[in-house]
Amino acid sequence: MLKKKTVLIGLGNIGLNYDLNEKLILTHSKSISKNKNLKLIYGVDKSPKQRKIFEKKYSIPTLSKLEKDKLLEDAYFFVISTPNHTHLRLIRKILSFQKLKYILLEKPGGTDFKNFQKITTLCKKKKVKLFINYNRLYDNNYSKISRLLKKMKKFTGVATYSRGLENNCSHILSFLNSFNLKKIKIMILKRGKNPDFIIKFKKGNVYFFNNPRDNISNNEFEIIGDNFKIRTKDEINTFEIFKIKKERFIKNNYIFSNKGKIIKFDKNNSQKNVLDNIFNKNNRKNIIEISYDTFKVISKIKSML
Repeated sequence: MLKKKTVLIGLGNIGLNYDLNEKLILTHSKSISKNKNLKLIYGVDKSPKQRKIFEKKYSIPTLSKLEKDKLLEDAYFFVISTPNHTHLRLIRKILSFQKLKYILLEKPGGTDFKNFQKITTLCKKKKVKLFINYNRLYDNNYSKISRLLKKMKKFTGVATYSRGLENNCSHILSFLNSFNLKKIKIMILKRGKNPDFIIKFKKGNVYFFNNPRDNISNNEFEIIGDNFKIRTKDEINTFEIFKIKKERFIKNNYIFSNKGKIIKFDKNNSQKNVLDNIFNKNNRKNIIEISYDTFKVISKIKSML
């Protein structure tokens, strides 16, 4: 089977740097190079330093920008890991390539929701499949967590996030899509670039609190339902599920079990999992719809500030 020609645009942290000296697969560069179905033909970045590191590591040529090139125009798959403001321009450029069939775009997918809508419309018109890089949604354990959340009849929750609505809070919101992000109300508790707020779902509320320190990553949530609760740790990569049980000493009182069932996401191969699921025909998760709803909520929150 011929490998699908792939181009990576953006050789920054998620594109190249995170796993340079690691055995883990955390970047697009390594995940593509390790995938048996893909052939990485170019890395694209305006930084001479990053291109040099990439060429030395992978022995693959680079470009400083997209330009007319026969090999480039033969690409089947593009991965875009550049700043949000470049996404629409790059999408318009690569959609002119006739052999393009798949695009993986860094979250949230544009500068704002209208920008993202333009991108999704253009891809749909060209019949190109678009995926957004919410890496946890591609993990094989995601469907287990989603099913558990959907089982909750009534709930209340608390979430903490750092480093921005688009960057980290969006990961939490994408999980809470299981509660239906289409029909919600939002209440701002504390205004600012990264606010505190409440999302009111039909069956319960989730309170979001921002950690203002940029040098500390703190992204977790806990959802308490009628019969069990879900608590995350390890930056939303480990989930503990606690069942409800009768209190031993107080009549008609219930508590949650001390020891929970653990479900771990494969954070050491996060980008590998993304590519495996993109090209898995049995993968039924509608990532683009979840991404769409998540971005819409982010846009709505920002409009209220």
